Amino acid sequence: MTMTHGLAAWRDEMIDEAKCEAKHEEDVKIASAMKTAGMDVYTVSKFTGLTIDEILQL
Repeated sequence: MTMTHGLAAWRDEMIDEAKCEAKHEEDVKIASAMKTAGMDVYTVSKFTGLTIDEILQL
């Protein structure tokens, strides 16, 4: 593996990680709004992919 290839792979991994973090943050915002609207945690979990524990901590 060349240095350039290694840096490109690292960059791609960092981009993927940042996208995952951004998606999770968006899911948390949506879950919070759903919970505030009175939706049950099981429905919120189904639509956001967050765990029941994560939702209860909001």
